[in-house]
Amino acid sequence: MKEYLDKVKFATTKSLTRLIMKALDDARLQIEAQAMRFVGAKLPPIAEESHGIVERFMTNLHNYFEELTTLVVKDTEIEPDSYDNLSLVDHDYLEAMIAMEGMVKQLRDGEIKGMRSLLTRFETMFPNIRIDQTNNPLDPEQVGDCFNEAIKPLGFKAHYLLTIYREFNKTVFGKYDEVIREANETLADLGILPDLDITARERELRKQKRAEARAQLEAEQKAKAEAEAAELAARMKKPAVAVKPAAAAPTAAPEQAQAEMFSMMQTLVKSLAESRAGNSFSATASAEVSTTIAAEQEDLRRQQHKLMSMLTDIQSSMINGSANAGGVVNASILAKSINESLRASQSSGDLGALSVQSGDVINLVTMLYEAIWKDEALPVVMKELIGRTQIAIMKVALADTNFFDNQNHPGRALLNELALAGISWTQTASLAEDPVYQKVKSLVERLLAEQEPSAAFLQGLIDELNVCRGEKIGADLSLEKRVRESSTKNPDEIHAYVRQKIYERVLKGYLDPAVKGLLDTHLHEFLVKLVMKEGPEGKSWKPVMSTIDVLLWTVQAEKQPGDKERFDRINPRLVDNLSKALEIGGASKTKITKIMRQIKQIQEFTFHQASHGVKPPSRQISSMAEEIRLTTAGQKDVPALPRNDPHLRRIDKLPIGAWLEFRGSAGQRIRCSLASKIDSIDKLFFADSEGHKVIEITHMRLAHELKANGVKIISEGTLVNRAMESVVSNLKQTAADNKPREIATG
Repeated sequence: MKEYLDKVKFATTKSLTRLIMKALDDARLQIEAQAMRFVGAKLPPIAEESHGIVERFMTNLHNYFEELTTLVVKDTEIEPDSYDNLSLVDHDYLEAMIAMEGMVKQLRDGEIKGMRSLLTRFETMFPNIRIDQTNNPLDPEQVGDCFNEAIKPLGFKAHYLLTIYREFNKTVFGKYDEVIREANETLADLGILPDLDITARERELRKQKRAEARAQLEAEQKAKAEAEAAELAARMKKPAVAVKPAAAAPTAAPEQAQAEMFSMMQTLVKSLAESRAGNSFSATASAEVSTTIAAEQEDLRRQQHKLMSMLTDIQSSMINGSANAGGVVNASILAKSINESLRASQSSGDLGALSVQSGDVINLVTMLYEAIWKDEALPVVMKELIGRTQIAIMKVALADTNFFDNQNHPGRALLNELALAGISWTQTASLAEDPVYQKVKSLVERLLAEQEPSAAFLQGLIDELNVCRGEKIGADLSLEKRVRESSTKNPDEIHAYVRQKIYERVLKGYLDPAVKGLLDTHLHEFLVKLVMKEGPEGKSWKPVMSTIDVLLWTVQAEKQPGDKERFDRINPRLVDNLSKALEIGGASKTKITKIMRQIKQIQEFTFHQASHGVKPPSRQISSMAEEIRLTTAGQKDVPALPRNDPHLRRIDKLPIGAWLEFRGSAGQRIRCSLASKIDSIDKLFFADSEGHKVIEITHMRLAHELKANGVKIISEGTLVNRAMESVVSNLKQTAADNKPREIATG
C-alpha cells in the first residue's frame, strides 16, 4: 500500500505547496501595502524565504505520511518550556499558534467535504490502523502544524505572522475541499473503493432528472392552457387573456441532499449485507427491498407512515413482553421482530417493496445499537435503558436521515447525554436513590410513549436531563449554550458563566479562603472583561485558564515526589502572569503585592506540611482515591518511554472529559474523568462524577499504567460517535475483504 500512499502524498503535497506559495505572495503584497504608510519600515523577507518555507513544509508533511507505514514520529508539537499555556504575554509565536488553532477549528466545524471518504479509503488500505484526526496526514491540524513549523525559524513578528496566517486561511484552507477531492480521486483511480461515492452521485442525477421532467411537464401544461385560451378568445372575438394553468397537486419539497456519512454508509452496508445474507444481522434480510429509490417522495412518505405504525406496534409488544418476562430488549431481538413484521406486512399487501433508503436506515440503526450494546464504556444498567430506545430512534432516523450526519442532531444528543449521565454507574446497589437514574428512567419511558418524536420533543428531554444533572453537581449545564448563542451580551449571564467556569477547575474539596477570594474577585473580573471582549473561550481563554489550573495546583495540600522541582521551575512565570491578570482585573499595585504575598505563604505552607508528612484534609479528595491501586505503586520514578510509544501518544491526546477506569483494592472498577491537564508540570487530574478529585498522575506514569492494563480508556468521545465509528469500521473491513484484488493490484 505504500506506493499508493506515496502517490497521494506527492499529489496533495504539490497542490498544497502551490497554494502556500500563493498565500505567501499575497501576504507579501499586503504587508508591503501596509508598510508604505511608514517611513523606513523594515519588511520581512517573505519572497526570499518562501522556497525555504515550502521545502520545510513538504518535509514535515511527508513525515506525517510516513507515520502511517513506519514507527518514525516527527515530533512537531511544542514542548512545554517553549509553549507554556500559562503565558499571558503577547508572544509572537503564541499568537500565531492560537490563530492557527482557531482556523483549524473553524474548518472542522464546517465539515470538510470528502474527508470521511478519504478516511474510509485510508483505513481500507491499512485495516489494522485506526485513522482519525490524530494520525490522518491530511487533517487540517497536521497541515497547520507543518506550516507552523516551516515558518517558525524565521522569527517574524506577530503582526506579520497574523497577516501571513490570514492569507494561509483564505488560500489554503479556503480551497481545502479541492485538495481532499484530489486525494480521493487519486485513490479511486488506483482502485481503492472507486464506487464509494456512487450512491450520492446517482441520487443527485435521479433528483436532477425528476426536476427536469417536472419542469418540462409544467411547461407543456402552461403552453397547452395558453393555446386553449387563445383559441377560445379567437372564437369569441375577444382579446386573448393569459390563463394560469390549473394548480398542480402539491409536490413534496425537493429531495433532501444526503450528506456524506449516510451516503458512505449506504454504499458500504451492501457489502456487509451480501457477506452475511440470511444472518440475523439485517433487520430486512428476508424482506423485499426495492432495487431503486422510491420514484416519488409521496410514495416514500406513504411507506414511512406505514413503517412508523408497524414500528409502534413492535415497540408496544416488545416493551410489554419484556416487562412481563423481566427480560432485556436488545438489537438482535428487535431485528428479528422487525424482520417478521416486514414479511407479514408485505405478504398481506399492506406494505410494498421497501425503499432502499428505508431499508438502509433500519439496518444501520440496528447495527448502531448492536455497537452500543458492545460498548465497554456503558454500564449494563445503562445499556438496558438505552436499548429500549432503539425503535424510537429508528423512527427519528427514518423521518430525518440527517441523524447520521449531524453530530448535533437532537436524537444523537439525547443518546449521548443519557450515556454521559450513567457512565459511572458501575455499582448498582445505590442507584435506586440516585435522582439522575430516576430521571433517566422517566425520560426513556416518555420517549417510548411518544409515537412520533419531534426534534422539539427530544430537545425538551435533553434540557430536563441537564437540569437534573446540573442540580446534582451544582452547575447550570445550559448556561454555556445560552452565552454562546446569544446575539447580545447579558452581563448577568456572563458573570454566572465565568463563575461556573472558574469553579469547574476547582476540584471539590478544601480551598484556602485567600485563594477563593482571589478567584471570586479580581480573577473573576479579569475573565468577565476577557469574555466581553473576545466572547466565550476566545483566543486568550486557554492560556488564562491554564494559569488558574497551575495556581490551584501550587496551593493544594496534596504533594507528590518531584512537585517541589516543578514548582520552582514554573512559579516565576506564574507570579508574572497572575500580576498581569490582577492588574487588568482592577487591582492596585499595593493590592497585587499583598495578594502575591498571601499566595506565597500558602504555597510555602503546603510544601512545609508535605515535607513533614502531614496528610491533606480527607475532605479534599474523593473517597475513591484511597481505593485506587496502580501497577506502578511504590516506584518513585517510572522509566521514560520513547515519544513514539503508542501508549504515551494516546495519553498525550486524551481530551478533557475523557473517562478512564482504574482498579480498586477490592477488585472494583473506579471510573473518573479527566478534569484538567497542565503540560508545564506534566500532570493530569481526574475527578468523579460529582467533581471530587480522585487522582493526580503524570503523563509517563499513566502511560505505563495503560501499557500494563492497570487502567482502561473507556470513553474518548460521545457514545453515538463511538458506535458510528464501530459500524463504519466493520463496513470498511468488509469492503476490503470483498475486494482484495482491486486493492492488491493496480
